[in-house]
Amino acid sequence: MGKKKSQQPSPSTDDLLKTLGDFTSKENWDSFFTLRGSDDSFEWYAEWPQLRDSLLPLLQQQQQQPSPSSSSSSSSSSLQILVPGCGNSRLSEHLYDAGFKDITNIDFSKVVISDMLRRNVRDQPNMRWRVMDMTQMQFTDDTFNVVLDKGGLDALMEPELGPQLGNQYISEVKRVLKSKGKFICLTLAESHVLGLLFPKFRFGWNVSLYAIPQKPSSKPDLQTFMVVAEKENSDELHQIMTSFSHSSLGCNPHQTRAHEWLFSSEEGQWQVVESSKAARLIMVLLETIHTNADMEDIQKDLSPLVKPLAPADNDKGDQIPFMTASDGIKQRNIIYQGSSSLTGPIVIEDVVYENADGDVNRSLPFRRLIFRRTESLVQSEALLTRDGLFDRSVYETELKKASSSSKIKRSGRQRRNNESSSKMKVYHGYLASSYHTAIISGFSLISSYLESVASAGNRVKAVVIGLGAGLLPMFLHGCMQFMQIEAVELDPTMLNLARDYFGFTEGKYLKVHVADGIQFVRDYRNLSAAGDMPPHESKDASSNEMLLSSNGSCNSSDAESRRKTTVDIVIVDVDSPDSSSGMTCPAADFVEESFLRNVKDTLSEQGLFVINLVSRSPAIKDVVVSRMKEVFSHLFCLQLEGEVNLVLFGLCSDSYIEEDCIPEATLRLEKLLKSKHPEISQSITDAAKKLRCLK
Repeated sequence: MGKKKSQQPSPSTDDLLKTLGDFTSKENWDSFFTLRGSDDSFEWYAEWPQLRDSLLPLLQQQQQQPSPSSSSSSSSSSLQILVPGCGNSRLSEHLYDAGFKDITNIDFSKVVISDMLRRNVRDQPNMRWRVMDMTQMQFTDDTFNVVLDKGGLDALMEPELGPQLGNQYISEVKRVLKSKGKFICLTLAESHVLGLLFPKFRFGWNVSLYAIPQKPSSKPDLQTFMVVAEKENSDELHQIMTSFSHSSLGCNPHQTRAHEWLFSSEEGQWQVVESSKAARLIMVLLETIHTNADMEDIQKDLSPLVKPLAPADNDKGDQIPFMTASDGIKQRNIIYQGSSSLTGPIVIEDVVYENADGDVNRSLPFRRLIFRRTESLVQSEALLTRDGLFDRSVYETELKKASSSSKIKRSGRQRRNNESSSKMKVYHGYLASSYHTAIISGFSLISSYLESVASAGNRVKAVVIGLGAGLLPMFLHGCMQFMQIEAVELDPTMLNLARDYFGFTEGKYLKVHVADGIQFVRDYRNLSAAGDMPPHESKDASSNEMLLSSNGSCNSSDAESRRKTTVDIVIVDVDSPDSSSGMTCPAADFVEESFLRNVKDTLSEQGLFVINLVSRSPAIKDVVVSRMKEVFSHLFCLQLEGEVNLVLFGLCSDSYIEEDCIPEATLRLEKLLKSKHPEISQSITDAAKKLRCLK
């Protein structure tokens, strides 16, 4: 029996599809239900298992409300429910079985009403079925406690036909609902539907919007929303309430910006309002399903929803401005997508920016490292050149070629990007990230000390916590060759990606430790206090020990012994796994007072601590600055222009450089830099001049 049913010839399916050309045609629906049969129910979207937990509490709450004409509570049997455009859905049957017996179903198709009457006459004898046009209902005013619409309004709102039928239907819903009654509309929430719904229920109605959880499936499903409008006896304007969760929307919260502090916290949202310089701002957070959507299409969909919310005195019909948080990418070629158990989803992409503001370098291709958990933050960014060599004249020629072919179709451009990416390599002599420039500029605060160590032929020990793509250690290794650099990275996946995609290589004076940065500093501190040499995790342990022992450059043997077991520079450059905390960088543990004190104990007497702080919250910045003032003798900062980054520099020495002496110290640092590009050295020295003393 089952096999015979499953092997019905396909023409019947084709015939079914032909009937769906016009959702407002009674003849089409009669044909559809005739072909479909009486026993085969059809759910356009949102089946009972997904609806039950959202719908039943609403109805149960409604039945607890006192009747307007009586002080006693209504019972479930007296809760009068209307289901317009019922079709052959089993929704009414499920509600009946849940205890709601007073249900009236209407549809303008005689075929389906006859079928449903026969199907339910035995098991649901009290349920009523009537042939009726939902846009011209034959009920008296104030008849129903609930009007439950599942796709009815969506079917009426054919974009080509305009809103006339939808308007007629909503007017009828308002008329037949009792005071305190609820209109529950299950909809796909397309813009033209919401553009009708929200204005119609703007005054005198309490409106809420819910997302119906989607059923687990490997295939994408239609997201269903539930709009609930409760009838009030007033003309008061109420706020539209929403109730969404990431699970109900079927999306990953770590792949959108909705969870970020800037958009999820009240303080952050007010910052957006202030930056917009608008008296009234609507914030729309897009989900991952909109990743590849065209912004013009999104704006077109949002416009009819936004305009009804404009001030009443906007009679001029002025265009409502739209702002977008864009990354300004003109071309993007993803060369790696993967995941790590520690970091989560990771993307590496080659990009060309849309607007370089006349900067030739920014018009060139860059390679970027992105963590999905903090997608708005570029973890690492490197300049791409042919064979890792930089030739400006060659690239200016390439720019002209790219400009002349910018109108080539996306698929062709993507293919050529793939071909060119394979020939491009990361160039380590260029600092693409402005905060890396800021970090190095802070070295001017101890430039006299650095100069003395380098001139004595010894090495400055630096620990970089957070390898990322390895760009900062590689630049320091190439341009400040008197340094011995120890990079600490918690995630071994990052080390592999840095090697495979960013050209990172270890060497005699550049080592990586796969370890917890906080524990690494704690162990270093303990060994330093005991006068022991720090352990190293590389295969060439004896060589490392010899390197660390070669740093003595002080006159006193005690000072020399101290320098053997301390670090000169500690840099913290790690992101936070929880950007909703208000601090994108670093993780909160790295600004705890206990860690800061361990860092100070690990540093040499002339040591420097550098931390990249990324937070839009003034309160969080104040807390971090206050803690660092408690721990370090002196504190400097550098606020990057046009950026959120605040780079903080803690000094251990009681003596420090005065602000008016920074230009002189900057010249010393410039001499220590062995960059092949004068503009790189210049950008570092320019940044150093913006250093400000906080303590």
